[in-house]
Amino acid sequence: MGQRFSFEDPFYAVPAAAVDANPVTAIRDLLYRVARLEQSLGEQRVQAVADSREMLLEIISLSDDITNIAERWGIATKAQEAALIGSVIALGRKVIAILRHHQVEPVSTIGQPLDAETSDVVGSESSEGAAARVVLRELQVGYRWPQGLLRRAKVVVSSGPVPTGQDATEGAGSGVQSADGGPAAPAAGAPGQNT
Repeated sequence: MGQRFSFEDPFYAVPAAAVDANPVTAIRDLLYRVARLEQSLGEQRVQAVADSREMLLEIISLSDDITNIAERWGIATKAQEAALIGSVIALGRKVIAILRHHQVEPVSTIGQPLDAETSDVVGSESSEGAAARVVLRELQVGYRWPQGLLRRAKVVVSSGPVPTGQDATEGAGSGVQSADGGPAAPAAGAPGQNT
């Protein structure tokens, strides 16, 4: 055993704050503060993801515009035009590098069966070489990022082979049909379209 208690030992007074303290209330207050901080941090994370999504969609839109400029320009015939289109292409590569840095990747759709989770059908065409509901081309590229789907692709799908008895003049025009079966309007800024 240790030393015996002696009444001659010095006495240390207990502070008044310690006498009145209620540890249960203090712990409850601390737990409440932690919960509020966690809730605030969660709300800030949600807001940061929303802000990032908005910024990345704007960068994707810029990338689309740069791609459309390069595709519409065609073959440069003068040195000055070639330098200008070269600069546009270099800018497009920088924008793509920014998207890759943020782990934004295009959704692969061309030649694949239609995936309703990632793509919207904006038209259909008859195609001898593709089964029905296979994506023939994209009018807008879709993108994924770590939080899921960032932007849905807008695609034209195959309606299957042309029926053998159909006259070639019946499908005059572009042959593109909208999802409801009528002729599809061309997408704004679609490649090869002069605006």
